[in-house]
Amino acid sequence: MTENKRIFSVVGGDLRQAHLAELLADDGHTVFAYALEKHSFSDRVTKSYQMTDLTRRVDCVILPLPVYGDSDMLNTPLSLNTYAVEDLFSLFPTGQTVVAGKADHALFEKAGRSGVRLYDYLEREEFSVSNAIPSAEGAIQLAMQELPTTLHGLDVLVLGYGRIGKLLAKYLTALGCRVTVTARKYSDLAWIDANGYSVMHTRDIDGTLGVYDLIFNTIPSPVLTAPRLAELKKTCLCIDLASKPGGIDFTAAKKLGVRAIWELSIPGKVAPVTAGKIMKQTIYNIMEEWGCHA
Repeated sequence: MTENKRIFSVVGGDLRQAHLAELLADDGHTVFAYALEKHSFSDRVTKSYQMTDLTRRVDCVILPLPVYGDSDMLNTPLSLNTYAVEDLFSLFPTGQTVVAGKADHALFEKAGRSGVRLYDYLEREEFSVSNAIPSAEGAIQLAMQELPTTLHGLDVLVLGYGRIGKLLAKYLTALGCRVTVTARKYSDLAWIDANGYSVMHTRDIDGTLGVYDLIFNTIPSPVLTAPRLAELKKTCLCIDLASKPGGIDFTAAKKLGVRAIWELSIPGKVAPVTAGKIMKQTIYNIMEEWGCHA
């Protein structure tokens, strides 16, 4: 339980947001859940079926990660209805604090026109680092499900040495894989080498790809293009973890018979409770910095 009780509105999203609502209620806060009607909540969370109730001021409105589903619509996989994000912002009272995941420039403009204080929790370093753990674990789980062999002894390529790439390399090595990691920054290349992985500059992967059994991409720009995909073994599995536009040419992969999977929002699928805890702590941190302790 927290000493300062607050009022939260959790609006839309997947199981991460549903568990976040329960976790906030567990801490003694008043919680309203909108556009989450497919989920069964405890009696500590109040389901609200009228979006017009968002006109009531609360301490914090929490929008999903990512905030957008299709086009300009709110991401609402656990709702029976669809809602335009623009319409939601017209409901919020002036000065309302709103947090959202993966907010773009247009969303900040909407917030400005509506007099809303908007914060993107995906931009928080503590959120991204913590969220990389279920992302990496879920990616490895997916590989285990899709491959007919153990990971032990496989030649694995990790494209990119960001937060997820760092953890993937660590976990895969512990599982007995022979791990090669690529990066573009020379500082990252030095750390890859210092950690004992085989190291390669991303620009130098041409002509080297035929040895790998498993490839994870974490770079959100075209990396595994058609010519590079043509180098791969027919048995190689490619898993793209990068946000849009991704790093794999999936049209070319299909034509070439390469097994390629684009797996987004892994934490919400494999570890929604953990993902909800990460969101909760990040939102508390934001509110503390803004002078509204949770």
